[in-house]
Amino acid sequence: MNFPAQLVILAARSLINRKLRSSLSVLGVVCGVMAVMAMLAIGEGAKQTTLRELEQLGLRNIYINAVRLDDKQLREARARRSHGLNLADAERLGQFPHLIARVAAFREEASPLYDLPPGFTPKVALVSANYLPVAGIAVATGRALAEADSERRNGVCLIGADVAARLGGQGGPGKYLRIGDGLFHIVGILAKMNSGNASAKIAPDNYNQTIFLPLPRRADTSGASPALSRIIVEIAPGARIEDANNLIDRILHMTHNGVRDFQRVAPEELLAQSLRTKRLFNLMLALVGGISLLVGGIGIMNIMLATVSERTGEIGLRRAVGATRGDILRQFLAESVLLTVVGGLLGLVAGFLCVFLAARFTGWPVGLTFFAVCAPLALSVLTGIVSGLYPALRAARLDPIQALRAL
Repeated sequence: MNFPAQLVILAARSLINRKLRSSLSVLGVVCGVMAVMAMLAIGEGAKQTTLRELEQLGLRNIYINAVRLDDKQLREARARRSHGLNLADAERLGQFPHLIARVAAFREEASPLYDLPPGFTPKVALVSANYLPVAGIAVATGRALAEADSERRNGVCLIGADVAARLGGQGGPGKYLRIGDGLFHIVGILAKMNSGNASAKIAPDNYNQTIFLPLPRRADTSGASPALSRIIVEIAPGARIEDANNLIDRILHMTHNGVRDFQRVAPEELLAQSLRTKRLFNLMLALVGGISLLVGGIGIMNIMLATVSERTGEIGLRRAVGATRGDILRQFLAESVLLTVVGGLLGLVAGFLCVFLAARFTGWPVGLTFFAVCAPLALSVLTGIVSGLYPALRAARLDPIQALRAL
């Protein structure tokens, strides 16, 4: 049998002879490893959820939302000849293809709906023909809106998956839906989408409960450009999002005469901010778990120091029969590391169980990664080395003759 195997067996026998003391030492490490692993997994789950929500918005998109003004702000805006976000803004932004690939327009309408179940009130929105591809919305059945629909003011519409389900047999392509004073021909049904997190700063709309109508490209009878609720700007390939943000701010500041009646939000900026927050959050969680491991390490150090005092005669006997200081050092260090390795492995099992229960009963998102598994185990081994080094050095430095007197 080689030397490392003998060392591990010797350390294991010594720990087994002190079952209660060893078990209590292992328990502290188990709690620490479990805490670190669970916290890292929960933090990773929150990060992945944020990524999915922002990817659904489109990381290369910039959202420009109309801001609702109170009466005083509205009078000031009109005095400065700003008429809010409108289709003319979208057309101006589309004149810079080196930075902006596509510009999509969206306007929410408050139109009465008929032929729908009581209590079900889907959103009605007028959109440009390119809104669906820019926003990442797919059509499951039928066709999408076309430029000709906007040019000719065709009475057609697209409906969300939930709207189609509520309409039943009357909710398929080729059927008609009465909206306000008009009768609209259903040309397509949107694919089912996740509704997103309503608490997000720019949460994706619940497109499953939305009816899309073509947005007219011409001005109304008063000659004013059609008002908009939102503009989505898709950044051109290779363009920097900072340059596009600066361009949008300059154009809208000039056309709105300095009135800030719009809000610009970029998912990519939110992603960077979110990742910074998540990294800080994970660091804090890891520190909390690390404190648990530190407490476990202090417990191991106390146990090992007590063990050295109790085994002084054994140390003197081993030195008398030829054991070197290095042999004594390695033996006690092996016992400390073995304690933390066993505690680390048991902590991983407890951590898996904790993560499973958190996901099962609380609904928290979790994400087990290679780092979340290996980092706590590596920390437990490091804790064993650090906490066991001083007791091992103290044991190795005992005078053999003085140690033999303890027999």
